[in-house]
Amino acid sequence: MSIKKIPRESIVMNKILDGIWSGSNIAEVLPATGDTKMSCGIHELFESETIVEKSPVDDVLYILEGEIEIDSDGIVKKFQAGDFAYLPAGVRQKFTVRNRVKHIYVSYPCNWSGE
Repeated sequence: MSIKKIPRESIVMNKILDGIWSGSNIAEVLPATGDTKMSCGIHELFESETIVEKSPVDDVLYILEGEIEIDSDGIVKKFQAGDFAYLPAGVRQKFTVRNRVKHIYVSYPCNWSGE
């Protein structure tokens, strides 16, 4: 595969209707089911508390707007616009949003099923 361009007009936010992220919005720029070794996109969450018992991938988040509190295996930190977060695979994570947050995520590897 060679260099890839994703034009801004093709980046569309869609409502997640089911699963643990239900009610949030996502634009999958490089989807986990695609032809890359990583996935990335934009994720917008509203007031919520979400628990991922064992994260299947390493994630890097860049907070665009708002604030989020992340508990990664017992270590709790707050992140706001302009902050980066690194979240390791294999640990329990709790995401607490008191109002709204929008962030860019990059996940690796993107084999969500664990294959």
